[in-house]
Amino acid sequence: MNGRGRHPATPHEDHVKAFIRREIDEKGNSTRTAKKKLWHLNAVYQYWQSDAAFPHSSEYNPFQVAKKKLSLSTKRVKDPPRIPVSTLREILGDVTHVRDRALITMQLKLGLRATEMANIKLSELDITDHEVQRHYTDMGTASQVARFEDAVFIPSDRPGNKSERPRMLPIDDELRRVLTDYLLIRPDADEPWMFLSRTNHIQIDDETINLAWKRAFHPKYAETPQHRAVTSHYGRHRFTTYWRVKQDMNRELIKYMRGDTSAGGPTDRAGGIDNYIHSYYEDIEPLYRERIYKLGV
Repeated sequence: MNGRGRHPATPHEDHVKAFIRREIDEKGNSTRTAKKKLWHLNAVYQYWQSDAAFPHSSEYNPFQVAKKKLSLSTKRVKDPPRIPVSTLREILGDVTHVRDRALITMQLKLGLRATEMANIKLSELDITDHEVQRHYTDMGTASQVARFEDAVFIPSDRPGNKSERPRMLPIDDELRRVLTDYLLIRPDADEPWMFLSRTNHIQIDDETINLAWKRAFHPKYAETPQHRAVTSHYGRHRFTTYWRVKQDMNRELIKYMRGDTSAGGPTDRAGGIDNYIHSYYEDIEPLYRERIYKLGV
């Protein structure tokens, strides 16, 4: 902390994360050793918290935050399988249920969590299709999306949405077609949610979305000794990997599309550079529309 110009009693979660990575990656310590050191540091920090002169809020503990965000499990976490776009096209081509095809395509295209998908309201979606717009009069009426075309707004303050900040995401021509196909046959129900269940026509849940993925990808892409099973979270992995590895997109723009915060957080009193970096929909839209992979739907 002295090297960072901060008092030893005021680490931020990013400093704790950097300490853990240094212990494991640079010093070659085991995860067990890093966890033991983290435990001792956390104990000291909690002792400091009992002093009224302590500068951080008593509710803020960077060691606990970092522990939640960094996996320190000694169990090897399997990677998802590598599925080329050509194979994804074949799989989607075999999905005959219109709603399921829309769910899978949207997650592959936008990297949304299943809970975020289930929480999308018609008012937060804009699609430039006259027939759809005429049928759904409340479509695109949310203030956040009203001035955009072919876009969807993902809030961060809705129960089940885990993203740390809201964001607007583009809908390309392929996703627009798939969503249009679904919306034209969507059950007429007095529900604000875009995706409805097959039977009782109410808001779907994340398990419903996961089942759609399993029907499409299993048993071929069930769990193996080398890879985790393909589930609804696969889209988020593929989306992130594509933009960072294949397209070398700026990390801050990827964070925006994922809903991650770019700044260190409100407790970072040092005013680090991350607090002054801001990304907007206008920054990612042209890049997204030009480079997003095509799934042949």
